[in-house]
Amino acid sequence: MPKAAKMHEPAAKVRAEPVVARNPNRQKQSAFLVTSDDSLWVQIGGIGNDWFVKQLDTIDDLVAATQSGQTGVVLWDARGCPNQADVLSRIQLHSDRFAIVALDVSADVGAWTAPLEQRQVVATLSLPIDQPKLVEALARGLEEIHARVALLGEASATAPIPPGPTRRFPWVAAAIAAGAVGALAAAVFLLRPSDRSAPAKTEFGAVREPQAQALDKTSGAVADTVDILIERAEQAMLDRHYIDPAEGSALVLYRGALNLDPSNGEARQGLTRLAQVLFARVQAALDERKVDVALQALETARSISSDDAHLAALDARIATFRSELGPAQIQAAINAQNFDRATELIDEAARAKLLSSAKLAQLRDDVRLQREQFDAGRYAALAGARLQQGRLIGPSSDSAAFYLRQARQEGVMSPALQLKYQEFLDRASQAVRGAVDQRRFADADRLLAEMRNIGAPANTTAALQQNLDTARGQSAHEKVDQAVLDLAQSRLAQGNLTEPDKDSALFYVNQLRAADPQDARVAQLSHALQAQILGRARAALDAADTAKAEALLQAADGLGPSADGKALSDRLLQAKLADTDAKSAAAGAMPEVMENLLARVKPLKLQYPSGALNRNIEGWVELGYIVTDSGAVVDVKVLNSNPEGVFETAAIKAISRVRYQPVKRNGKPIAVGTKIRVAFRLSAR
Repeated sequence: MPKAAKMHEPAAKVRAEPVVARNPNRQKQSAFLVTSDDSLWVQIGGIGNDWFVKQLDTIDDLVAATQSGQTGVVLWDARGCPNQADVLSRIQLHSDRFAIVALDVSADVGAWTAPLEQRQVVATLSLPIDQPKLVEALARGLEEIHARVALLGEASATAPIPPGPTRRFPWVAAAIAAGAVGALAAAVFLLRPSDRSAPAKTEFGAVREPQAQALDKTSGAVADTVDILIERAEQAMLDRHYIDPAEGSALVLYRGALNLDPSNGEARQGLTRLAQVLFARVQAALDERKVDVALQALETARSISSDDAHLAALDARIATFRSELGPAQIQAAINAQNFDRATELIDEAARAKLLSSAKLAQLRDDVRLQREQFDAGRYAALAGARLQQGRLIGPSSDSAAFYLRQARQEGVMSPALQLKYQEFLDRASQAVRGAVDQRRFADADRLLAEMRNIGAPANTTAALQQNLDTARGQSAHEKVDQAVLDLAQSRLAQGNLTEPDKDSALFYVNQLRAADPQDARVAQLSHALQAQILGRARAALDAADTAKAEALLQAADGLGPSADGKALSDRLLQAKLADTDAKSAAAGAMPEVMENLLARVKPLKLQYPSGALNRNIEGWVELGYIVTDSGAVVDVKVLNSNPEGVFETAAIKAISRVRYQPVKRNGKPIAVGTKIRVAFRLSAR
């Protein structure tokens, strides 16, 4: 039987089967059958009138016959292909809006488990093809295409997706809206952790200290992605891609950055510069009597800077072309997503009786539809970004729950927004169960309230509420062991703070905290113990005993964050720097500090090597590296590892992405050397 995955043969044929659609107003979807086996064409041919099918011999033919970014379902005959991963990557690089269905023999179906989990392939079909399963696979493919288009936007030349009403400038509004959502969606994909990476910490995760939350929210992937969007926007400005093409224009890139970081000054300044450029473009276009171009630039600039001094004069010039405009000015405002301005212009046209009643009604309908589509896309993108940032319900006015609640109150909906609703419900349900397990009942109450606010199904919240009520009842009967509490208080009074290991105040307090961390007596005892440990750490620092001070500070840190502990840790770091300065200077070397004294602002996230994971191998890698005066990690070297040759690459990759607060000496940031042992444990995945 001929093989389909012949990547380098010349194009032999491109066969298309146009079929008369049942509904002449409905565009057909595109499917591409990639095979040189003509018998498959016969099996595929009867899939119905809603599909336009092309057969191509090879992947080369597919790439040549379609445009980058095109949408469509690819039915790929993968029998005998030795490099399936390479072919899948090539198809996705050509167009990330292709949904791939793999055709293979029954015995090879198991080989597609990983591509299916990673959404590289949406379905597999065993040969010979079963028609009902083919129809189901195509439906999955179409659903995947719609989801990707909702996130990424449509490319400039795509296969059909069900269209909206016909307008004078329909492509401008659709492209700008898709581009705005696409820019934020691209940021979401960049932020999304891989399947094997450690889960991001959220407001309901295992780490709940305010300082750790603050570092998480102000560092890491969000800031990196905002920087990328701003760099791309600045390049678009240099290339004069001000408002088109939509997906790469300066307008949507700056707005995408502001969606992720509303307070970003660079993005706001960039939009201000863009508005000034557009005002100049309006003047030039009017001088050349290119009214349509002038209108689009003017309304886009107005949507950026509605109170700019240029507007009055430009509006006056536009008014001199009133007889030539017709509805063009209104349509330009719609395309610029300035819906209030469009409504105002429609009202003016109605009062002046410049347009017919039918045309006014059509334009009002256009405004309503475009506003709903824009709002749905914006809320979907914002909710998706906040979900990836782990901000389920907080802060109250910038969380996933807030944007989903706003969308529900305004009555807007789309397939992409519905997906975000479901993702929120799944994540919130998981967070409720985690909060109940950890006896954090107040958190569980807040999550359940937000789930109800966005319209969660009653049976979902009822089941979670029952679990919460049951756990709350059980907790009321759980008492702190009085004997352990007495021992902890006794050792604290005796001054046995951290020693001996299994008969110290710290040992018994940790037992109490594990039993009931919410008990007020335990919290009070923990605070008192921490204060005494920090007092001893301060005395050790005064005596220049840095080793003892370090051990005490580690014990105090285990009881929770504190301002005094942070100040003493900074003092310890400076003491150790001073201690190593003389040695480093004599040897001509860089100061060395312990890694646990450095403050991470971008956490260590490990990706477990798939080979080690499949063989259940654990191990560790010891790394040495330099932390620069900007906090970046450079010059990473492997000092030791066990087992050798298994985890080194993953460890280097993970530590290279960590960022630290710069170490300062005498108020100036300096570079320091440090080392760390990175452990790979299956139980920690």
